[in-house]
Amino acid sequence: MAPTQAMRVAGDRPRRRKHVPGQLIVRLKPAAARQIAAASLQATTSRALMAAMPDDVRGPIDFLRDNFGLQSMKPLFVVGDDEAPAQPQAMALAAVHRSIARSATAPPREALAGFQIVQLKDGKVDAGLLKRLRASRAVDLVEPVPNRWLSAAADPMKIRQWGLRAIRWFDRPRPGAGRVHVAVLDSGVDAGHPDLVDAIEEYRHDGNGPRDFLGHGTHVSGTIAAVVNNSVGIAGLANCRLHCWKVFDDPKRAGDDENFNFDFYSKALAAALDSNIKVINLSIGGEDHSKTEATAFAELIEAGVVISTAMGNEFEDGNPKEYPAGYVDTIGVGAVDESHRRASFSNTGKHIKLVAPGVNILSTVPQVKASFADHTSYDSWPGTSMATPHVTGAAALVYINKAKSRASGLAVAKRLIATATKLPAMRGKDFTPEYGAGLLDVAAALGRAKAAGKSGRKTAKKAAKAKPARKGRK
Repeated sequence: MAPTQAMRVAGDRPRRRKHVPGQLIVRLKPAAARQIAAASLQATTSRALMAAMPDDVRGPIDFLRDNFGLQSMKPLFVVGDDEAPAQPQAMALAAVHRSIARSATAPPREALAGFQIVQLKDGKVDAGLLKRLRASRAVDLVEPVPNRWLSAAADPMKIRQWGLRAIRWFDRPRPGAGRVHVAVLDSGVDAGHPDLVDAIEEYRHDGNGPRDFLGHGTHVSGTIAAVVNNSVGIAGLANCRLHCWKVFDDPKRAGDDENFNFDFYSKALAAALDSNIKVINLSIGGEDHSKTEATAFAELIEAGVVISTAMGNEFEDGNPKEYPAGYVDTIGVGAVDESHRRASFSNTGKHIKLVAPGVNILSTVPQVKASFADHTSYDSWPGTSMATPHVTGAAALVYINKAKSRASGLAVAKRLIATATKLPAMRGKDFTPEYGAGLLDVAAALGRAKAAGKSGRKTAKKAAKAKPARKGRK
């Protein structure tokens, strides 16, 4: 959940759409996709391409064009492809043919082959449409495009970086993580920010401008990797290399809510798979489970990537299970306040892995006014979005600390979870749906200090006696 200036108080927020309107994900069965890919190598004209398209594939395409105003098709998990226009009809089928062929051969993993994102002009994506498309013998999967939104809560309060103390970041020397590459898929980044300019390895904003209009991605990036000891601003957890992808469309007018772009998102996931990315930060969430997204995550985790995800901020709006935090082997991160109590907005559930500081988190924001920020350059925000990058930065440190043992991504995740500090509110339990395994403990995870046993619990008890943080002012 991400606030706009007009929507700042939990409970006053209209319920978000679970799906992106007018979009579908369609995956062809491997045999059909390969048949079309083979034909594309032999055909020399649009007429020949159309003739080579199997009826089981052409039927659903015609149905969408004739009844729902098919506008475009794009292969998912393919970097650098343009969309296939749906008009005129002759060019439409030829372009669709080429798009399917690319989806069969270009993705970085076989498990990601055959996926298409379809844009419709008319008609509602309902159960009847999905049933009709699934009836084709060539179709393997059809599902609506899941919506995702940013998980920053509202009403920031400016304080110093209490979160670094809470997770024992200062307790011991930390390894240099300059060889660890971390991806941030978010609203963009202010790549010229003085606290970030030396940390950013790559910034992709395909189809959009470079400006981070919302400020969310810049805030997340600062918590992870703001340059330390540069006499400027704040300190990030790890001096890792950031790869930032903008996966939300630029707003058409001031005050617009964020618009998730699944095509850009899929390209970022594919690029991460095909690179040396070790950790991905996803301070986003939505209520719909997607088989397409889950397939991509399974491939990333198999490749050794740690995926840190926000639990979501809708506890006071029904506490829904949100994704991607709900997927297997992602690190679902909840938020605690300065008293080490669960933040009032932080979602709970059996899928939570641990908690991290997520109230009044001071970090970087764009140097020009952003819609989520009350200030420029630096601002303090709450949200599970702000808790998640603490875990991301810690994962980068553990990765480099375990480099000699070639630790897998799952091993890094398990280390973070196993060394978490048990909080008084957990009442002696090893796991609770509110706190997971406990509060992130960087010193213990690095193995450079004893896990926060009695001393850590004393600190936590002391914090628990503190006054809870005030709610936001709006």
